[in-house]
Amino acid sequence: MSALKAAWRTTGRLLAGPLALAAFFLPWGTGPGPLAATEFTGLGLVGFAGRLQVLELGTAGHGLLLAVRLLVLGVAIAAAWRTVLAIADPRHRLYGWSGGYLAASACAVLALRLAISGLAMPPGGLALLLAAAMLICGEPATGGVRTVICALPVPRVSLPARRAREPFAP
Repeated sequence: MSALKAAWRTTGRLLAGPLALAAFFLPWGTGPGPLAATEFTGLGLVGFAGRLQVLELGTAGHGLLLAVRLLVLGVAIAAAWRTVLAIADPRHRLYGWSGGYLAASACAVLALRLAISGLAMPPGGLALLLAAAMLICGEPATGGVRTVICALPVPRVSLPARRAREPFAP
């Protein structure tokens, strides 16, 4: 059984990054109103926010659009780091940070999608990003040692052993 756990852990570790990287280039959603025929990918969102920055907006508007561009582009960057470090050094601190960023961004995009369009089947890109997040979050459950999510060690919980002769009292 431990060989199966090790194989699952390795498969999940190696698949999470490429899934998230592929999700960046697949549709995350469609536009509202007049943009209903437009599908937005991660790359399309970065470009769309860049075109909106050309407009004469206030400082807060420019800052918000720049933050959106950097946060969405961070998905591709974190997925690339996750892919490279899964092969090279999965104990690297950036491996944990990239996994935490991907999982958090998948939750944020899903929450935004649910707020906009309600409960519906997510598009292909969002579904792949959620699958990558599930693989990342499922990694500690299959590991037998202390694992790192978002570069923070997850402590083991060990309960003291109950003596065999003590009666069970609820």
